[in-house]
Amino acid sequence: MFFSRSIMVLILSFSMILIGVNSQSGWMFWFASLLIAALCVSWSISLFQVRKLSLVRRHLQEIDEEDTLRVTLEIHNRGLFSRNLLEVLDEDPVEGNLHKRLRLISKRKPLREQMRDPSPPEKESPADVGGRASFLITRIDGGGEASFSYLRGKLRRGVYENWPGYFYSEGILGLARHSSRLEVESQLTVLPHYEELGSFPLVDSFLHHQKTSQEYSCKKGVGIDYYGVREFRSGDPLRHVHWKTTARRGELVVREFEQETGTPLVVLIDNRAGGDDHKHYRVLLDAEARLAASVVHYAHYAGHPVTLAAYRGERPDLYDVKSFHDALRWLAALEPVGGAGLVQQAEGLWPELSPGCFFCCITPARGMDCRRIASALPYMCHVALVLVDPLSYNGNGSSHLAASPEQVLSGLIETPFPGLFSISLHRKEESLRVCLEKPLIIYGESTPRGR
Repeated sequence: MFFSRSIMVLILSFSMILIGVNSQSGWMFWFASLLIAALCVSWSISLFQVRKLSLVRRHLQEIDEEDTLRVTLEIHNRGLFSRNLLEVLDEDPVEGNLHKRLRLISKRKPLREQMRDPSPPEKESPADVGGRASFLITRIDGGGEASFSYLRGKLRRGVYENWPGYFYSEGILGLARHSSRLEVESQLTVLPHYEELGSFPLVDSFLHHQKTSQEYSCKKGVGIDYYGVREFRSGDPLRHVHWKTTARRGELVVREFEQETGTPLVVLIDNRAGGDDHKHYRVLLDAEARLAASVVHYAHYAGHPVTLAAYRGERPDLYDVKSFHDALRWLAALEPVGGAGLVQQAEGLWPELSPGCFFCCITPARGMDCRRIASALPYMCHVALVLVDPLSYNGNGSSHLAASPEQVLSGLIETPFPGLFSISLHRKEESLRVCLEKPLIIYGESTPRGR
């Protein structure tokens, strides 16, 4: 591959040949052949520089999207000869599979600034702005190794695999360039960021377990109701020892209690597909995942059975939260692939919503049919709507929405549907904690709908 300056050198060479033919000047042929030879040598050396090299990438496999990732690159020269002036580029995992070809555009200073300060321009750090990271190896011997470490920030929620790395060389003369692309084996899960809430009004509003037509089987755990006895295990508190049974059996026996179970909570994340505007919907889904993670963290550790819900096409995708960390992984892998609108999503979850349960719906602030949503809810279901403002995340790119967030809010406030408990609105740069702990409105005196 040649530069524009390489083409100019080639044009100059042929021009000198034409002049030499017309003027019968032998030195013109000699000079033209020298330029052509320089091009060929530069092309061959730059091609040789990027061959027989391997790249290994080492880093943590999981990270929060607010943290920075330390990446170590190990370069191995499998050839017999040294490599000089070799540039190593590590692609951004977020955009690693979008670029099929390497397009290296060097940052240059304006001419006046370059005259005042001939030093190379400062490169933006991947820790601050993300993007591609690059390093220059002045020399690596045959069979030798080199390594670099750097910090990478601005990572977005998702699961990333095998994003590419590049070797790039302009040879020694700088008249030709070559690059080689390597699919470096890597696994990285960027977990959605969450905030530890001090309260969540929907969950905190009912202090006692809601009796429903579906009774849950008793589970042993921490509680006050007696469940049974079992043999003593390391770590059991001595106050739970059942002394009479211990004396009769001749070994330590402890009492077990029924586990107290809170009201079930279903968290629906509106992950409808965005069509041509996939990037816009992806940004909104990232915000929804952060809100959902914060709600799940609070409810899960408060003792409530939590179910995460999204859609794959027209079918619901459900995940019963057993471990909060696994729930974060589920949210990290969530993509905007839903094929149903909000009303159809609520109707599709009817079998999963038990009477008396909590239902948290996290969705972009768009127009919605409140009557159909209310009809899709089971008996005594309490609903918290958490709306994400599309305009704050995508600016004018969301001007095509049928209704603005303010119009959606005013419609819900004027005519709330039965069972609606609270409405929250999250805007970009606003705290997740404030949005979830302090909803815009709470219908504290409203009576849940009955049939």
